[in-house]
Amino acid sequence: MFKKAWQNLGISKKISFLVAVLVFFTLLTGAGYHVLVGMVRDMAVKQTTAIMMQDYRDELKNLVDAMAPVLASSIEGVKDEREVYRNFSTLVKHSRYFSDNSGYYFIYKTGGTVFVLPTLPDLEGKNIIDREDQKGNQFIRQLDQVSQSGGGYVEYWFNKPGQGIQPKLSYAKMIPGTNYWIGTGVYIDDVQTRQEKILSDISDTTSAFLMKLYLIVGNAFLVIVIPLVIILSLTITRPLRELTDVADRYSKGQIDLKVPGLERRDEIGNLAHALDRLGTSIKMAMQRLQKKGGA
Repeated sequence: MFKKAWQNLGISKKISFLVAVLVFFTLLTGAGYHVLVGMVRDMAVKQTTAIMMQDYRDELKNLVDAMAPVLASSIEGVKDEREVYRNFSTLVKHSRYFSDNSGYYFIYKTGGTVFVLPTLPDLEGKNIIDREDQKGNQFIRQLDQVSQSGGGYVEYWFNKPGQGIQPKLSYAKMIPGTNYWIGTGVYIDDVQTRQEKILSDISDTTSAFLMKLYLIVGNAFLVIVIPLVIILSLTITRPLRELTDVADRYSKGQIDLKVPGLERRDEIGNLAHALDRLGTSIKMAMQRLQKKGGA
């Protein structure tokens, strides 16, 4: 069915069809590029996020691992809880780190009772094991649990001074030989900021590139492809029409004709020479018939 339909199409239509196929695959390639860019963007975001989060995890663990044995040593032989509090407070209350000084240590008794909390001293001595963040996560309970299982991380939402509720990652572990655990955390809102920047940078870069690409391809079609298609179509269909007309006139007995295209060296030229030889053969045959008739 398709073969027959294709055979019945004129050459101009066949050329136009091939150009349409070329345009289709060009657009398909552009769509594929968009998909590829999206995959690269997602991969870049995931890898960047993973690297940043791993850096945070390593830093938090190193901070807690370094302070926990120091705290344990500071209360060796101490029985009075008030002295324990003083020793712990001396070591952690004024510790600040990270570029924005948002990092600090916090110490709890197992079971969720606040022991030393530099940022919210009014909570010291209170049990807040059931406290929840904005998402309903009981993060104190989770920290209490991971600290007693050898140390671990908890993500939750917490107030960041001057910036409202932000995502936070904390690490907690037991202070050796005690029933206290120590933790510290870092706000990870900059991870999302970095993700957004990556997405923005990739989108800006790819958009600019695609705009240039489409302009180049569009201009190439307008200036090169379309004119070439028109020229190609005319250089094929016009000589064919002329040769077809010659063949038609031959069939009607008009043999004194000049065959166009004899100077060409392509298939059209071959056809022209074939018609010219046919015309010569017809002339010779007619001349022989005339001689016989005259005799």
